Amino acid sequence: MAPHTLFVSNFPFNTTEQELRAAFDRVCTISGVRVIMDRETGRSRGYAFVEVPDDEAVERAIEGLNETEFGGRRLVVNRARGKSATEPPLKHRIVIEWSDATNAYTAEVPSLGVCLSAPTLEAVVRQIRTRLTQGNDTLANPA
Repeated sequence: MAPHTLFVSNFPFNTTEQELRAAFDRVCTISGVRVIMDRETGRSRGYAFVEVPDDEAVERAIEGLNETEFGGRRLVVNRARGKSATEPPLKHRIVIEWSDATNAYTAEVPSLGVCLSAPTLEAVVRQIRTRLTQGNDTLANPA
């Protein structure tokens, strides 16, 4: 992942790359926008990666857009982090869904009977990872 990439989440599923580009263009120069789409439904998964040219643009984007209202939701903008070499990949199917009723994501690991919720995708995945790796490495890396 490029060092000047932002992770953007919690926007409406019908948001287009052009709409995100317009929002970011108001606060900084951007190099590219990639909305992550669900392979099966073709619908946005509610998060994207936005590339900016330098650290100054990263800071302007985070200051100007993080926690602001966008399409009726509170936008989350952070510096993107690449996959950690020290974190093993999760070897379980995780089902993540947004609930308008609770304004939160619910993540379920059916094979383990684990179900958690959090306001952002990043937070719910972090909770799942923490829950699965607490004292039981076999859950994160089954044989």
